[in-house]
Amino acid sequence: MLALAYPFMRGVMASVRLLALRTLRLPLLAALTAGAVACVFQKPLVKQLDLKRLPVSVNSPVKAHVFDGSTVVYPGGVTLADNTVSGTGGRYALGSSIPTAATPIPLDSIVGMETYDRDISVAASVFATAGVLAASVVGATGLAIAIFGSCPTIYADSAGTELLQAEGFSYSIAPLFEQRDVDRLRLTPTADGRVVLHVRNEALETHYINHVELMEVRHDVDELALPDQGGHALAVRNARPAASVSDRAGRNISGTVAAPDGELFSTDDGIVRNVTAADLDDYIDIAVAAPRGVDSIALVLDMRNSLLNTVLLYDHILGAPGIKSLDWLGKDLGNISNAVDMGRWYTANMGMRVSVRDGAQYRRIARLGDSGPIAFHKIAVLVPAVRSGGDSVHIRLSFVADDWRIDAIAIAESWRRPSTRTIPASRVAMSDTAQNTRAAASLRDADTGYLITSPGQAFAIEFDVGAAPKAGRSWFVASQGYYTEWVRGSWIRTASGKPFTPTNESLVDAIRGWRAKQDDMERRFYSTRISAR
Repeated sequence: MLALAYPFMRGVMASVRLLALRTLRLPLLAALTAGAVACVFQKPLVKQLDLKRLPVSVNSPVKAHVFDGSTVVYPGGVTLADNTVSGTGGRYALGSSIPTAATPIPLDSIVGMETYDRDISVAASVFATAGVLAASVVGATGLAIAIFGSCPTIYADSAGTELLQAEGFSYSIAPLFEQRDVDRLRLTPTADGRVVLHVRNEALETHYINHVELMEVRHDVDELALPDQGGHALAVRNARPAASVSDRAGRNISGTVAAPDGELFSTDDGIVRNVTAADLDDYIDIAVAAPRGVDSIALVLDMRNSLLNTVLLYDHILGAPGIKSLDWLGKDLGNISNAVDMGRWYTANMGMRVSVRDGAQYRRIARLGDSGPIAFHKIAVLVPAVRSGGDSVHIRLSFVADDWRIDAIAIAESWRRPSTRTIPASRVAMSDTAQNTRAAASLRDADTGYLITSPGQAFAIEFDVGAAPKAGRSWFVASQGYYTEWVRGSWIRTASGKPFTPTNESLVDAIRGWRAKQDDMERRFYSTRISAR
């Protein structure tokens, strides 16, 4: 049986961090959610690495995960020289919580390296990581599944079949980017009134899960309950395909997005091929007959991201700088100014902007954050029913070229805010049952207690929901946390040393790299995943 590590960030350091998050997250949140950004700061977040001038030092606390299942902990950082990593620290052999003195490690024996918080109980977390690493990551099948990041993936039973339901807090790659995600679930409670979710770490990442709760949405049986862009429940009735849907390339894509059938919209190849730093976007134009007697309509989207974000993160943000990415993750993103710079740039470009035509211009009304490339995300956006170009409402979805895969677009004139009930976790089932009570307590509130999972680890979380009402009810899951990406040994070996700068030119490079490897990358990624349909 594999044990999960769940060290809790408490004490003085935890209090300081909580205060910092409460005071600093306000400007950061403003930067991350701003509808428009006046300027982008374009300074490097890491110094240029000249591979001809090794050794290279990392000053952040680092763990190195080795292919033999051991983990080496370097509280004071590491030095890379002659394809060997060295530093003062302790090596934890597979199955041991007692370290021996660290010796130099050949770079080609390292699965990945990650930064960590000194406030975490290192021995407890390493003991759990080592066993899981050996059992599920080092093996050929496990390593294939863990090639790509995924954030926490959430599964549940749906009419006798376990289905992928959601992925939590995608792209929250550092503590200051911790966020809350709300996702719609498709499941059936057990006969005795329980909802059981299985949360898994299926990537080379360490997940810091702060809070998980269930939301029950009561609605009429002929209504569909969906989260809006703010995570609030919306009940829509009689959603129908939009009559006119076209993209920037001039293609009529109405049939492609008419129903959630697996036929997905992707950006026209000509648009992708011709992106420039001054012109990054694709867009979709939707025209619907203006409704009578209502001032807003609900736009319903069923979609997920492409793997463009993965290429951006792996090849450019982390891969190119190589081992220096550990300082970027461990130190630079802990600096509020660097985090705000990154947040402003990312928000200005990524995600999806929803606009409505008002006269001769399109007026932005919402921004949707990226949701991840694994689970389809169904969401509703309220759009003002502004008449323009005749008796029609014109809506535009704009986004960086090829960032989205859209399965369905629908419009509903009838909508309302339904009643909701928040249900805390009742129980958490872990492989080590002695951990269950403390783990459940850690997940019940958004506080300074985190459940920390490593690659291959999983747990079940149960909610007591009671008997089914006569009316309809739907379920949302709210998850909050962040994760740290493991900087792969292969990235370090092939690093160009180019620092990442948050500029449009960097996005152009990522789009071109994504286009070159798209077919192979999608085949490998989705062949290792359970279908979300």
